[in-house]
Amino acid sequence: MEVKGKKIGIVGLGVSGFDSAVFLLEKGADIYVSEKNFNEDIKEKAEILKEKGAKIEIGNHSIDFFKDIELLIISPGIDEKIEVIDFLKKKNIPIISEIELAYNFSKSKKLIGITGTNGKTTTTTLIGKIFKKANYDTVICGNIGNTFIGELENINDNTWIILEVSSFQLEKIKNFKPYIACLLNIDYDHFDRYKNMEEYVLAKKKIFGNQNEKDISVLNFDNYYVKRILKEIKSQKFFFSLSEIPYGAYFKNGQIYLKINGEKIIKLINVEDLKLIGKGNIENIMASSLISIICKIDVEIIRDVVKNFEPLPHRMEKVAEIDGILFINDSKSTNPHSVKNSIISIEGKNNIILILGGKDKGFPYSQLKKYFENKVKFIILYGEAKERIGKEIKTKNIPMEFVENLKEAVLLSKKIGKRGDIVLFSPGCSSFDMFRNYEERGNVFKKEVLSLQ
Repeated sequence: MEVKGKKIGIVGLGVSGFDSAVFLLEKGADIYVSEKNFNEDIKEKAEILKEKGAKIEIGNHSIDFFKDIELLIISPGIDEKIEVIDFLKKKNIPIISEIELAYNFSKSKKLIGITGTNGKTTTTTLIGKIFKKANYDTVICGNIGNTFIGELENINDNTWIILEVSSFQLEKIKNFKPYIACLLNIDYDHFDRYKNMEEYVLAKKKIFGNQNEKDISVLNFDNYYVKRILKEIKSQKFFFSLSEIPYGAYFKNGQIYLKINGEKIIKLINVEDLKLIGKGNIENIMASSLISIICKIDVEIIRDVVKNFEPLPHRMEKVAEIDGILFINDSKSTNPHSVKNSIISIEGKNNIILILGGKDKGFPYSQLKKYFENKVKFIILYGEAKERIGKEIKTKNIPMEFVENLKEAVLLSKKIGKRGDIVLFSPGCSSFDMFRNYEERGNVFKKEVLSLQ
């Protein structure tokens, strides 16, 4: 890709937009960056880019600003259904994502891409730790926080790139092709972005679009939407499952097993020996271990890393046990599928006090009711979506109460709870009605819980 002297536009001045601008300016491109919002972080980034020679537009995405550009980089958080994007499409201006830009300049094509509705960050982090423990030259990047484009200087011909990939990033790829593409699951999410499940699935399956028979896909054998796209995947397929399957990774009688290429069955680990809990994390471990075995990493290394891997913050994170009541922070749960996995991962009967709510993303929540039976004893709802969720999940047997904020939710959960109960904060919604992100939301929950001690 030749960019020197080329007029390139960037929509969005978040992490990927900023890193893309810096990279392209160093390559001699003529850069135009547009950002609708304004805060101290945006101001600082804009000033840095101006000093480097970029043209900056703040407060708008105007057609006039982009009228002469030859290529556009669109940041993941930008919805392409805006006027300037429509204008550029009509002019047949190429529009790509940051991961596409980075892929075209990457010295290494030893790329492992991980996507899915839930579990991406845990799986990406776990694979990265296994590869590093095996002394593989490894870079972990993508939707996890540090951008692919920002890590290019740390990537050589033999570097393994462990890349967390969102559906938003996949929307605008052209040449991007992982050697190993992992699809953990697909379930209801991002209905504020996509019209329906078909549109969402279409974005997710693009991760396989450029693969051929020399490449590899690692897939969830149990997921309905994954099974629907199997015929379209051209790469070699490896599966993981919560039930026994002929080859791949599977879970049986409390153990995780691995079997590939007709080799003997490897007993990896008993889940009782794990620090991670829950069905979703068993799937994440199976996917990570399967990818590692495919890449010829010794099973003892995989077992050691898996056994000692700590839960990431805000993902089924044990906060405190107060008066015999365990409080769990699962703030990363931003959709019903994640709530379901969290509920069924908890042992015991009628011992869960569930805190749900946040910004309404248009999900159907009624599907959760069947998982409440004999598990959930009380439901606390807060946030913008609380009334609608309440109507959809209301049952005769489970009491429900509405509160105004997380402080009230935590206080009520402590008042209701008895020794042996578990307060599960698994919101099932995005955080943007009250918080900047799920991290801030989870930290507020933890602060309120710890104030009870």
